[in-house]
Amino acid sequence: MKPLKFTLLALLVALAASCTPPSEKILIISTSDIHAKLDMVPRLAAFVDEARMQDTARVFLVDAGDRWTGDPYVDMAPNAGLPIIEQMNRLGYDVATYGNHEFDMGLDTLQRRVEDAEFDLVLANVDTRQSVWQQPKPYTIKRAGRAKVGFIGVVTNYANGHPDGKDRIFVGTEFFSPEWAGEKYGRELREKCDVMVVISHCGLDRDTTNVASSFPMADLIVSGHTHERFSGTANGVAVVQGTNKLRAVGLTTISLRRGRVESVTTEYRELPEVEKESTRAEIDGYINDPFLNETIGTLTAEANKTALAQMMADEGRRVAGTDLAFYHIGGTRISHLAEGPVRRADIYELEPFSSDLVVTTMTLAEIKEMIINKFNDTTNYKESHRRDLIPSGMSYTIVTNPATGDAVDIRFDIPRRKELYTVAMSNYVYENKTYPYTRRAEDGRTPLVTRYLFDRLAEGPYTPDLKERVFVK
Repeated sequence: MKPLKFTLLALLVALAASCTPPSEKILIISTSDIHAKLDMVPRLAAFVDEARMQDTARVFLVDAGDRWTGDPYVDMAPNAGLPIIEQMNRLGYDVATYGNHEFDMGLDTLQRRVEDAEFDLVLANVDTRQSVWQQPKPYTIKRAGRAKVGFIGVVTNYANGHPDGKDRIFVGTEFFSPEWAGEKYGRELREKCDVMVVISHCGLDRDTTNVASSFPMADLIVSGHTHERFSGTANGVAVVQGTNKLRAVGLTTISLRRGRVESVTTEYRELPEVEKESTRAEIDGYINDPFLNETIGTLTAEANKTALAQMMADEGRRVAGTDLAFYHIGGTRISHLAEGPVRRADIYELEPFSSDLVVTTMTLAEIKEMIINKFNDTTNYKESHRRDLIPSGMSYTIVTNPATGDAVDIRFDIPRRKELYTVAMSNYVYENKTYPYTRRAEDGRTPLVTRYLFDRLAEGPYTPDLKERVFVK
């Protein structure tokens, strides 16, 4: 017969073991590049509510950046950017990082929206102490039952020393590489948590290479910036990205057994059409804006993305009185405008950056340099090898190397050959170092793109030019 003391001890050990959950599940719903798409928020709200009601896992709601720039009802709000932050608060987001478009409205506005957010904002590869933007936490740790889940944020940093955007926005900040952040904070966070999640706005190309190799200790990378659906692994780390404007979200299920990660399963899921009614009522309150919904003109035919870029270049050249003009296709933020009435909101959605055109001079050799360097872009994956610089006053053909697809020459179709041309180009192209070329002095600026488009549409119906001006051979 066993001693009574031993028997009681064994029973207590068994009872303690039976009270410890053998496994736990964590569900991470991830968004990225929302770009203020308010109209899709009621679907996300219904989807998140349904996930939380399942009560089979701890649900975290996470965002990988670019929460505004793209919807006038957010961007032009009395408190710019606030409507999307208000909705994220109501949805119960847990944590987010910063995207390049978080900076579009300036650091003063960014800091105000940071103060409005009721969720954690993390970023590990920046020093903001010389600016009005309060230094972000590099990471945060959340509880999921007995498990500790660590979230760390990184944002893309280009050769110009900061995320994509105008240099003057970033005065007083210093950005570092994801590799730097991984070395400085990766192991530190790993030792403090059971599950480690990197929230990255570096783009899928970098997240599956640089970021994955910089954070090999992570369990998951939530990816953003490149607007791609992806579910897979890189360097042994799970990677997930939904896509932009809430068309799809990332879903990650993490299973733990006694505090250790047992499996990580990722997928992306399109949001069902079902909406949360109370959220829809709130969204309608934002978008029923008489000023933004006022009709300001008419298109005589549907204009696709290229035709819209050509319209911005054509009207900019007309206003500037230059020989040529260029508008970058990335600055055309909608895919099309339908034939018929055009609202003020449509133009603000087309061009949400408050851009103007810079007037300068260029030789054909300098124009060729600019087009070839941008086409062969090795820095910004999603902009490489595309018809980027849409011209007015000429057309051109990009001649490529069949073996590599890289541009090797430009053939111009231009009415008149000159030694020096006057050129109007979007201030983004002129100011941004991701467009490497020989710059000459600035000779002036046009009014805001939105302003001269409003003026032109007020003159009468506009017929878009649907004929292509850029060819690739």
